[in-house]
Amino acid sequence: MKKPLKILTTTLLLTPLVLACFAFSQMAHAESDVSPPPDGGYPGFTTAEGQNALKSLTSGFGNSAFGWYSLFSVTSASYNTGLGAGTLALNTGEANTATGVAALILNTAGTRNTANGAGAMVFNSAGNDNTGVGYFTLYNNDTGNSNSAVGSDTLISNISGDCNVAVGESALLANTTGDNNIAVGCDAGSQATTGSNNIYIGNIGVAGESDTIRIGDPAIHTKAFVAGIPAGGLAAILFDYNNGTIVIGVGGAVPFNQAPLIAGTAISKTNDTTFTVNFDGIYRASYTLRTALLSLLGSVRVQVNGVGVGPTAGLILAGGPLSDQVTFQANAGDTVQLVVSGAALTLASGDNATINLDKIQ
Repeated sequence: MKKPLKILTTTLLLTPLVLACFAFSQMAHAESDVSPPPDGGYPGFTTAEGQNALKSLTSGFGNSAFGWYSLFSVTSASYNTGLGAGTLALNTGEANTATGVAALILNTAGTRNTANGAGAMVFNSAGNDNTGVGYFTLYNNDTGNSNSAVGSDTLISNISGDCNVAVGESALLANTTGDNNIAVGCDAGSQATTGSNNIYIGNIGVAGESDTIRIGDPAIHTKAFVAGIPAGGLAAILFDYNNGTIVIGVGGAVPFNQAPLIAGTAISKTNDTTFTVNFDGIYRASYTLRTALLSLLGSVRVQVNGVGVGPTAGLILAGGPLSDQVTFQANAGDTVQLVVSGAALTLASGDNATINLDKIQ
């Protein structure tokens, strides 16, 4: 299926070479020779300078080799360029470009690779369409395809991972077999190893994870401003309230009997007294109760899986409001309730209890 494209590519490369050759031949007849004449030029648009550079070439054309054993093994392959000692020394593939000592030195059948930097893509043997710019970029890549690495040591451990993009010194440093990862920034994704489909921007990542986006370092970045994200960038929001007088005994959970307003998928309502978090993260609960004049002076506290978190809010004056806010860490599947303690609470008539649950990280 790719043969017509290959023919087209060959034609596009060869045509300008033929035209240039014709033009230069006319110029050669019209102008006097340079003295001494430049050396290293050979038939088939071939140039070689250095010990055993292009030593094995037979029918390949459009190759250029500069440096000790550069393109030493090429016979019939074309369009390769090696600049630096040992560049593409074992290569038999086509359309590779290597600049820097030992760049692509062990490449054999890989094609359309570009390695720019000392030690770039040293162990590549059959990987295709890779680009490495920087010292030791894609150093261990063997059969991985379509990777792009810019910056020293980027994707240095990659062996067979495909379609990874690493920009920044040591980005995706430890990735070996993961595919379709993107890392931007110094050390971005440097902890990622075998996972796939991750995006890391200014974050070192986590070994083995997949399908994850991490932007920024939580220990450094404390504010985020992203256009188009509602509600101040909160990951999820749930709002609910209760209507109707009710007495809640000690150990009982405050009910919220209305249909909740929910944005996002991280928080859901299990029943009138219980909410469930669906993802690991940091959550915040804010609540207000409006008590009846005859209420006892009870207290309430947020509980996660039946265990209190944060402060206990006590009613000081019957008929007054009772409110507080607490931030807590929770895991997927944890339940959240607002539980009464100390003494029973009687809620006033009408709308008498509200709760906001937010996933903030």
